[in-house]
Amino acid sequence: MMKLTRSGLVALVFLAGCAVGGASSQFVVPPATAQNVQRWDYLCMPAEREVTAMAKKAGAEGWEMVAAGTRDNHVWCFKRPM
Repeated sequence: MMKLTRSGLVALVFLAGCAVGGASSQFVVPPATAQNVQRWDYLCMPAEREVTAMAKKAGAEGWEMVAAGTRDNHVWCFKRPM
């Protein structure tokens, strides 16, 4: 039988790595493109006295609250998929 030298072993490991690397590329998640990125529609409105009723109405229409205003900035923002 032929003796396996150090350089032969390195070459064998390299070839095995190339074979595994080529097969594993099928399992990689494809990069995001403009076609498969989620797009959002946004709705921002001033918070009035009836904020609960306003939020319930927006929720019933498919809007999700993403930001609420501060004491000085009374604005509520919602988003939903386009």
